[in-house]
Amino acid sequence: MIEQTVTEKLLNLIKEKGIFSEYLPDNFNLNSDSINIYGAGASHKDKVEPYSYFMSRFGKAGDRRMISIPEVASYVSLINFLRDNKDILVDIIQISGNDYNSFSRIANEEYEIIDVDNIYGDGIGGVSLTINDSTENKEEERERSVYVENMLHKIQMTRGASGILHIDISEFYKSIYTHTLSAIKLGIDGAKEAFLRDSLDENYRKYVALDDRIRRLNGARTNGILVGPYMSRIISEAILARVDIELRESGFTFVRYADDYEIAIYKEEDLEDIKSKLVAIFERYSFRINNEKTIYEKYPFYMFSNYEQIIRRLVGKDKKIDSVEIVELFNKFLNMEKNGEKGAVRYLLKTYKNEYHVEDKKLYASYLLNVLCNDEKALGLACKIIIHEYKSNRIELDDRFYNIIVDKLNYEIRKKHDLEIVWLIYLLKYTDFLITQELHKKIIESQCDLAIIVIIEEWPEMIDATDIEWCWENMTSWILLYQIALHYPEKKGDFYAKLSIVHNQEFYNKLFEKNFTFYKKS
Repeated sequence: MIEQTVTEKLLNLIKEKGIFSEYLPDNFNLNSDSINIYGAGASHKDKVEPYSYFMSRFGKAGDRRMISIPEVASYVSLINFLRDNKDILVDIIQISGNDYNSFSRIANEEYEIIDVDNIYGDGIGGVSLTINDSTENKEEERERSVYVENMLHKIQMTRGASGILHIDISEFYKSIYTHTLSAIKLGIDGAKEAFLRDSLDENYRKYVALDDRIRRLNGARTNGILVGPYMSRIISEAILARVDIELRESGFTFVRYADDYEIAIYKEEDLEDIKSKLVAIFERYSFRINNEKTIYEKYPFYMFSNYEQIIRRLVGKDKKIDSVEIVELFNKFLNMEKNGEKGAVRYLLKTYKNEYHVEDKKLYASYLLNVLCNDEKALGLACKIIIHEYKSNRIELDDRFYNIIVDKLNYEIRKKHDLEIVWLIYLLKYTDFLITQELHKKIIESQCDLAIIVIIEEWPEMIDATDIEWCWENMTSWILLYQIALHYPEKKGDFYAKLSIVHNQEFYNKLFEKNFTFYKKS
């Protein structure tokens, strides 16, 4: 029996995480002291395109992943629907809680909600960028323990295996067919049958309504769900939990994190037959295996480093770190990253913060800057930690630091790397450096909507009428247009016309009236 408090916790978590990816600065959020947006009468009937940007993937260097921010009214409508149909959340909690093969499940076997932030698979189970230090510290402690626990679980589960088959679903989020969401409740065969005969079954009809609202987040498309919103992780995990049932029933031994599977192989000569069976199961859900990422790893496998113990050995009990120890620590973790232990450097960065007393502030800052400039996967986290350490007086920054960051920002602007541009601007702001008029113009002309929002909110004195008119004529994202209309009320009428908003004008009027902003200054 799943308690009502459990479904309320999951619903509140979905609200809290909202429409923004955890990889953005926390200033982007849906929190408000002036209005409850979930009580503002949002409709899902307007068809407004989500805003999409790109970030580095935690895999192959140079590979980029599209992240999306759905239009807020459609998202609020979805959440309100789930509030009124909590049995859908019960279904998700139940199927996920019973999926002991998954390291990314929503709930455990006691049906307690597990908050795993990272949906992109960075190798260590999450990159929390929470402002609240106490919350962040608890999350970091959990990550360190869970990483070791998961590795031990893998070793035990795959005992006797001669190898591990690593498989990845090709374009997983894009491959989810929304009309089969009812498979979460009915199974894939039951879902397809109900769809073909347009069943009047109450459970099925609820998932049809869910399907409609999920599609509205993505321009009413049936193929694919958005990467970024927390709700997408909930849905995707529930669907894969259904796939996992079929894999278990077929006799497979495996573990999974998000859409990355690791299948135990006991006889190498059975490998091709196993691949064929896996393909058949995944195709039932319209999923295809990414052959480029399909790797067979022979014994020995699951060799790992206990990062926490390595740090303790190198630092000692007093937690005071001199220059030599800083060099030793970073050399050790940089080498582990170089040798294939992805996530090692990000783990070190997060552990370092708060826990250790650093004597050489300039050297420490140099290492953080080197990570920022050379590890695109860790850039956002490095920015976050530099800001924290600067505010805590644990590092020293000088004009050379500023010049390097500006050079890096110019590079990211030329490459049109949206997320990196946002973080570097944010870094300059919260390390008390100024943005020149020349750099300001480059940021505007970059057409990175989120970066322009940061400029509008953090440096309003730099924005002139020419900038606003240029953005209004050249930019199309709902979130930037809203933020401009919020500060320039004469644009409100054009806002509705430009986005073809008909059903949600009253909803947005309430947001404008209460000065609701999607970006809050720290």
